[in-house]
Amino acid sequence: MKKLADQRLLPYLTLPVSSVKSFWKFFFFRNALAFLILALANPQYGKGSQKAVSEGIEIMIALDISNSMRALDLDPKRDRLRVAKMAIEQLLNELHGDKVGLVLFAGDAFVHLPLTIDYGAAKLFLATVQPEMISNQGTAVGMAIETSMKSFDFDNGVNKSIIIISDGEDHQGNALSQAKSAQEQGVVINTVGMGKPVGTPFPDYKNGRMVGLKKDSQGNTVTTKLNEKMLLDIAKAGGGVYTAAQGAYVDLRGILSSVRGIDKTEMDSKLYTDYKDHFQWFLALGLICLILEILVSEKRSGLIHKLQKI
Repeated sequence: MKKLADQRLLPYLTLPVSSVKSFWKFFFFRNALAFLILALANPQYGKGSQKAVSEGIEIMIALDISNSMRALDLDPKRDRLRVAKMAIEQLLNELHGDKVGLVLFAGDAFVHLPLTIDYGAAKLFLATVQPEMISNQGTAVGMAIETSMKSFDFDNGVNKSIIIISDGEDHQGNALSQAKSAQEQGVVINTVGMGKPVGTPFPDYKNGRMVGLKKDSQGNTVTTKLNEKMLLDIAKAGGGVYTAAQGAYVDLRGILSSVRGIDKTEMDSKLYTDYKDHFQWFLALGLICLILEILVSEKRSGLIHKLQKI
């Protein structure tokens, strides 16, 4: 600075800076930065342990995946099976706290998804469902009810329900007796009809490719139609309700009302700590320090500056 100007001129050429004020200005800026970083970190501490109780029932969904579910009578762009899968997804979105399982059936029946509370996993399993998963074709509704009943644990005291989604073309004839037996054990059976009561042909697939319409051994085109009476009788015997798909839409309000009308049972309980956010305090301190840093000037007071020039 001495090389730039004469020592007597320096006080007039340079800004008079107070080292004390400069310290406080940096002090407020540094703390403002620290408090704002802490606010972004969102400090928390626990208020105490609380118990979360999950109540619900056990629901087994029995889905018909026979070849007749490939018929396009409900929607030209979606076969019966696709519409049924969309209805199950809709049902899963409406359930809360209930355990859900999935049974697939045609001529045989098997458990595709055991009872679970994980609806996300249920949707993943549902997405993989195809008619090729069962080679023995037909529509064994009675076997589907029997398989669903075997999937339940009747010792846990949880109320149970079965939802059958099918076109109702039962080829074994024991569905009503199985429904009555299930109802006697306290299991409510609801049914959903897929298709129209008018006969319609359906595609025939080989190695995953459509090769035309399904034909019988004599070369005649096979048709399928909704057996609404069968599904109505099963729902009545099982103490539940029946609903039919209308185009690509399935009105599940009756099914949901039936399921929600079943007494809920405590399924699970968890202890967890409830944490409270405390970023507000650090944010406020940070803003206060930032305002103070702006208000504090590094300039020396007028009297000191005059004395310095003298």
